[in-house]
Amino acid sequence: MELLGLLDTLESVVLDSGRIPFTKKIVIDEDKVLAIIEKIRLVIQGGGGFAKHAIAKGESSSPLESSAAGAQVSPELEGKSRTEAKAVEVIEQAYQMAKEVREGADKYADEVLANLEATSTRILRTVKAGRDRLSQTTQAGAEK
Repeated sequence: MELLGLLDTLESVVLDSGRIPFTKKIVIDEDKVLAIIEKIRLVIQGGGGFAKHAIAKGESSSPLESSAAGAQVSPELEGKSRTEAKAVEVIEQAYQMAKEVREGADKYADEVLANLEATSTRILRTVKAGRDRLSQTTQAGAEK
C-alpha cells in the first residue's frame, strides 16, 4: 500500500511539472523525483520497518550500503544487489531523459532568441528608415 502512495506522489510530480512549449516534453524537479525513487527503492528493498523508518527520517541510505563493508554477501543481499542495479539503470535512464529535455529546452530557447533577433533587426531597420525620411523632410523644409 505504501508503494502505491509513493507511485501516486511520483505521478503527481510528473503531471504537475511545467511543459516545454511546442513539445510533449516537461521539466521536472530532479531532486523531488530522485527522492521519491529512493523511497520506492527503500520500500522494495527493506520492506516493513526499515523502509518506514528511513522514509520517516528522510534518509537516503539503503541496507545494502550499510552492509557493503561486510566481506560476505548473503543470497538475500544478492537479490537486493540486482534490484539496486536495476534502480541504478532506471536512474541513469532518468538522467538521460533529463539531459534530452534540457537539450530540447536549449534548442527551443535558441530558436525563440533567433526569431527575436530577426524581428528586432527588422524593427531597427524600419526605425532607421523612418528617421532618415524625417531628417530628409526636415532638411527639405528648411531649404525652402
